[in-house]
Amino acid sequence: MSEKNESGKKTNSQLIRIEAFIREEKEEDVLAALNKLGVPATFYESKGIGKGEKYQIRYGRRGDISTMPYSNRRTVETIVPEDKVDEVVSAIKEAAKIDKTGGAGGILAISKVNEIINI
Repeated sequence: MSEKNESGKKTNSQLIRIEAFIREEKEEDVLAALNKLGVPATFYESKGIGKGEKYQIRYGRRGDISTMPYSNRRTVETIVPEDKVDEVVSAIKEAAKIDKTGGAGGILAISKVNEIINI
């Protein structure tokens, strides 16, 4: 529910922010899953130093390869009503998994949204 506090700002105690850090090759799958649910989201490129295949660059005449200390990732963010959280999390998990055995395709962070201000 949206309410206005004394300063005129909207407070949304029932909104939840879902942030997913996924492998870059799963971006289209996750986008399609969220579109199917009608959930808006923001996607952007990110880099991580956790597990996963590291970014490599080739340089010089001999084609030397340098492995960077990070992996290319995509970050997906959305804000949904509390009653849609389970559905959205399940859709992201299903779309982001990397193999049929349910191997991890990233991580999810879920947090409450205390306030939204339109600018």
